[in-house]
Amino acid sequence: MLFSIVPMLIAQLAVPPAVAPVETPAAVSLWAGAQEVTGTRKIPVIGEVTTRNLSWFIAQKRPTKDGFELIQRPCGVSFDSVMGVQVQIDPKAVRSVPPATLRFTNEPDGSFGARSATSGWDATDHDGDGKPGITVSVKAALCGGALQVASQTRTSARLRMVGTALEGVVKVHVKQEILGAEGMCLKKAAKDSDEALTGWVRLVPAPATASCQTWSGARWPALKRDTPR
Repeated sequence: MLFSIVPMLIAQLAVPPAVAPVETPAAVSLWAGAQEVTGTRKIPVIGEVTTRNLSWFIAQKRPTKDGFELIQRPCGVSFDSVMGVQVQIDPKAVRSVPPATLRFTNEPDGSFGARSATSGWDATDHDGDGKPGITVSVKAALCGGALQVASQTRTSARLRMVGTALEGVVKVHVKQEILGAEGMCLKKAAKDSDEALTGWVRLVPAPATASCQTWSGARWPALKRDTPR
């Protein structure tokens, strides 16, 4: 059951991230973004279970000849508990994930589309804890511990302007590789995964000095009003 949410960690981290502020031309702008994705997994005996996670990020928006690109770096991620299992990742580890770039083109209907952007990370020790990949904490009464994971993600999205915000839908295909596990149960149960997730994404303009520390998770400006905080 815990693996119904672990793979979704990768989807949130690799899709919606952003780059730290740097000196750039006036046309380049900074945005605060949020993304929520859901999926389903079949759990033995229990049946089909819905999984959900939410991430927030800072993104540089750069104009291109036929649209724009978003250079994203994650600021945080949260996961719904599933069947008493809670997945967590240290905020510093979240921010260590390599930036992801989504290139959007102008569509005839006025929207902006991004197709098959690839992102993720390999077995390099990105979070600096001396272990490969990114370490994920798994809290569960019967099968807790930690996992080291690598991930490759393909993302497609469609956005449109809604007032001053960019809003739309996102589709994510995630391949996750288990590089290591701590805890006897996890060592036996953890397996590589390949799954599809869908959800929404929203970005709002941010001050040029904004960073991951500018707002707390509950006050993140791109969150939808009906999103659980």
